Amino acid sequence: MPLKQLTGTFLTLAAVAALAGCSSTTGGTADTSATSTEPFAIASAKVSSMTKANLCRDLGGQGQAPTLTISHTATAGVPIRVSLTDYLSDGSTYNHRSTRVLSDGSGTTTVNYGFLPPCNTTNGRLDSDYRFTVQANGETETVRWGRFDSASNTIR
Repeated sequence: MPLKQLTGTFLTLAAVAALAGCSSTTGGTADTSATSTEPFAIASAKVSSMTKANLCRDLGGQGQAPTLTISHTATAGVPIRVSLTDYLSDGSTYNHRSTRVLSDGSGTTTVNYGFLPPCNTTNGRLDSDYRFTVQANGETETVRWGRFDSASNTIR
């Protein structure tokens, strides 16, 4: 086998090996054995309480990521999409990012993702209501994380 062809084959094998070693760091498992015909249901979604540490630096926080625990059918590999939205008191919304994870076969999937931290600096003009939306297999579950009063800079 010519050296040029041997080098190309080696590089291809190295790239495949490197990709095989990749895994998700946002929660869930890499098992993709689930199919769309398997029943899957979200039982509940719970989020850690919002604290000052979760707020952005402008509000005296550290931008600490929340922990969201999703209980569901014990099926691995079902895609779950989680988004954080700020519902402002004037009726508008602000997207704080979303992530996609795969369900864990245990029936509990934990998400600890770096969503944009709460950072309402409107000084009383608008208040915030932060909610997570969890979507999987055609189901949607919404859970309130916390409310923020921008006039007093307090979490409710």
